[in-house]
Amino acid sequence: MTPSVLSVLDGELLKVRKRWLPYLLLLVMVGGAAFTIWLVGYGSWIDERNEADYNFGRDALRTFTFPWAFVSLLDVGQFWGGLLVGVLAASVVATEHNWGTVRQALIRGRSRSSYLTVKLAGIAVLAAAIMLVALAIGIGFSLIATSLADEPITLDVPNGPSAFDIAVMVLRTGLAILPYGLLAFCLTVIGRSTTLGVVGIVLYMVALEPILIGVLGGLGGPAPDIRAFLLGHNANALIAANRIGSDGYYSFAFRELPESPGLPNVWVAAFAVGVYCAAFLAIAYSVFQRRDLGVEAGGS
Repeated sequence: MTPSVLSVLDGELLKVRKRWLPYLLLLVMVGGAAFTIWLVGYGSWIDERNEADYNFGRDALRTFTFPWAFVSLLDVGQFWGGLLVGVLAASVVATEHNWGTVRQALIRGRSRSSYLTVKLAGIAVLAAAIMLVALAIGIGFSLIATSLADEPITLDVPNGPSAFDIAVMVLRTGLAILPYGLLAFCLTVIGRSTTLGVVGIVLYMVALEPILIGVLGGLGGPAPDIRAFLLGHNANALIAANRIGSDGYYSFAFRELPESPGLPNVWVAAFAVGVYCAAFLAIAYSVFQRRDLGVEAGGS
């Protein structure tokens, strides 16, 4: 990247950082991490540890104790993070159209592809920072809760991850979030509307995708195999690969707990997710290159 591009990216980040939305999304993600560790995990364990069914208490324990909390936090973070990154992308892209600043930026000599790339890079950097900060705070909650439960704080557990494994888990989760952010980005570029981007990603993730996966899974014949081509099925495979051993955990993501049996191979899933990302990018760039910006008409 040339210094001029870096300076443009720095200006883009400065502009986005001055808005209230990224800080609200960070608070929501931190709240989700706290909810996962303290209520879904630790609170359930307190309620269930005296139950006769050992598995209930064990699943709750694996939700909040270190290092298993990485799995539950990344699972919840991928689902809700996909939604929130989509909201961020839609807001950032549509705001420029609403302000009428897209044409002004292009008049100053920036190419359309450069403009869209810098916009996308700014969203990606900010979204990654929000997710990593929320994850770090969530792990801090886990360390405290693990100590309160009088459990050892160590990576030396059966099938326990190394520091490298944890980094790979985070990268897999980031890859599983990326296409949903790009879907919202693509929809917003097409419609120049925050509403279209936000409503589109919410309906897709909360309603359309889970229903479609569930229906295909319940049908006979080749229907279950069709799921291998769906974005959500492959994203679930990436999250399932983050499991530490075979222990379950609790999650408040609006989907079934991702488990490797029945899901695509993790490398196949990564390729499929990459194809979706490339498709959303190609559509967004193609539409933006051909758009008439003589008179901007942003949406709400």
